[in-house]
Amino acid sequence: MSNMNEIIVSKPKLGISECLMGEEVRFNGGHKRSRYCTEVLTEYFDFQAICPEVLIGLPVPRKAIRLAEVGGKTKVIATDSPNTDYMDDLTNLASDMTPSLRGLSGYIFMQKSPSCGVGSTKIYNDKGHPSTKGNGAFAEKLMTELPLMPVTEAGRLNDDGIRENFIANVYAYSEWQQKVVVNLCAENLIHFHFRHKLKLIAHDEQAANELGHLLANLKGKPLDLVAEHYISVFMQAIKKPISRKRHSNILLKLQHFLKGHINLSERNELTLLLNHYRSGVVPLIVPMTLLRFLMRKYEQFDALSISHLYPMELGLENRI
Repeated sequence: MSNMNEIIVSKPKLGISECLMGEEVRFNGGHKRSRYCTEVLTEYFDFQAICPEVLIGLPVPRKAIRLAEVGGKTKVIATDSPNTDYMDDLTNLASDMTPSLRGLSGYIFMQKSPSCGVGSTKIYNDKGHPSTKGNGAFAEKLMTELPLMPVTEAGRLNDDGIRENFIANVYAYSEWQQKVVVNLCAENLIHFHFRHKLKLIAHDEQAANELGHLLANLKGKPLDLVAEHYISVFMQAIKKPISRKRHSNILLKLQHFLKGHINLSERNELTLLLNHYRSGVVPLIVPMTLLRFLMRKYEQFDALSISHLYPMELGLENRI
C-alpha cells in the first residue's frame, strides 16, 4: 500500500439547515446559529445552507407549520390553516434538488423541524396533540433520495460519540466520492477497504467479512456493481457510534503493526496507555498519540494511514 499523506483532496461538502448558519429564516424571524458549525466545522468543511420552507415560498416571519396525521395521512400544515398541506411542496423540492446535492458528503439538519428534523419532529394527531415523532418532510425525502449520505441533527453533535462517528463517516464517504468514484478501479477499491477495515470491523464484523470476501476475487466482476454493493453495505454498517471497548480493539489491532519494531520500554508504555483507555482513565487521543509517534518512528506508514481518518485538529479523540 502506498503512503497517502493527503487522502481528501478538497474539503468535504455538507448540507446544513440555513438557520444553523445564523440566517434569520425561521418562522419567528430568528435563527438557531450553531457555534460549533459556524466557528469550528467551517475550518474543515464547505457548507451549502438550505432552508426548504423559504425555498417553497413561505415568508419570514410566518405561521409555524407542523406534521399532522389527518385521516391516516401525514401532512405538513400551518397552525392557522389546517386545510393547507405543504407536504408535496417540501418533498418535490427535495426531489428537484437531489441532482445538485449528490456531491454532498453529509448533512446537518435542524432538530425538531417539520421540514428538517431527523427522528425528533413531533407528529400531531387528529385532536391536535403530539402523539409520536418522525422525520421532517424535506429531510425524509432527501434521505430516501440519497440513502448513503451521513446525516445528523445539530443537537446530536453535543454528544461526543455521535459527533465523532458522524464526522468520521462524512470523511469516509468523502474519500469514497473523491478517491474511488472518480477513478473506479480494483486498486482504489482495495485501498479504501484497507484504510477503513479496522473501523468497519469495530462497527460490524459480519459486514467487514462480507466486504472482504467481495473484494477477494474481483476478476470478471463488473466493478460498478461491486462498488455499488460495497458502499451500500459499508455506509449502513458504520451508522452507529463505536463503544470504548470496540475502540480498544482497534488500538490493539493497530499495535500489531509495530510488532517486531518497538522495544520493551515502548511496549510497556503502550500497553499501560491502552489499559488506561479501556478502563476510562484517559481519552482516545492519549494512546493514539503514542501509537502514531511509534508508527512514524518505525516508518509504519500504512498503519499511520489507517490511524488518520479525519483531521486530528478537530479534537474528536479528546472526548471519547
